[in-house]
Amino acid sequence: MDWQPPRASVKKRVVVVGSGVAGLEAAWVAAARGHEVTVFSASGEVGGKTRLQALLPGGEALSSIYDYQHAAALRAGARVELGVKATTADVLALKPDAVVLACGSRMIAPPWLPREMQDAGFVPDLRAAMQALLKQKSRVPGTAVIYDMDHTEGTYAAAERLHALFGRVVLITPRDALAQDTSLIARQGILRRLSEKRIGMIMLAEPRWSDGFESGTLEYVNVYNGDVGVINNVAFLAYATPRVPNDTLYEPLREAGIEVHRAGDCLSPRGLLAATADGDAAGNAI
Repeated sequence: MDWQPPRASVKKRVVVVGSGVAGLEAAWVAAARGHEVTVFSASGEVGGKTRLQALLPGGEALSSIYDYQHAAALRAGARVELGVKATTADVLALKPDAVVLACGSRMIAPPWLPREMQDAGFVPDLRAAMQALLKQKSRVPGTAVIYDMDHTEGTYAAAERLHALFGRVVLITPRDALAQDTSLIARQGILRRLSEKRIGMIMLAEPRWSDGFESGTLEYVNVYNGDVGVINNVAFLAYATPRVPNDTLYEPLREAGIEVHRAGDCLSPRGLLAATADGDAAGNAI
């Protein structure tokens, strides 16, 4: 707990864009090394997407990560600006010597979802959908469906939360099994909990959009033989898919001659350990 990074030989002005675990790790390490650090957080609270997962079943302990990082950053003298979705102009206005982009990532809309539905946000990505349901307490009749191409712990924590809110929950995946991007031990626990809660698991299938969805009917198709199934009384549909970095600030800042580092999902979407390691590396590289 008393570990401190080595002091930098030259003090620099550093801007960190993003207050998730990658950004906060970079911020506190850079500040502890003696740099002048400003953090821009698009949200009114620190923690990024990890804050959402900490509010889902099994994720409660995750809050200790960003709480510690935030406290360490403030203790080291970093300034955290909440509720600011930083633009290139916002960053350049601080005349930084170096910038760390830790802006996270976004899920890719699946090809079966019509473009007009994507644009209207009619079927949201799972993270946005769960954020909207955080304050929901009463149960809702109907079935909640998650299209799962993510296969990480957060998706199944969301399924468990939906189990408390909806009459039925169903996971659909084009793979031959669930939780394939987790460790063996984590996968066994996930499958046990899903089974105990009678959460439906449909493998080797993808949804097929049809007019019937307006009346609560979702069709799905086997990816190999084309057999069609139906889920009735659908009240919730969201997708958990591969992610792409939110790195639109990267090239404009580089073109302005700024030293830019990327960390966490903004570098490559992965898990918490990788995000923390990225932040540490970025903080020490400046």
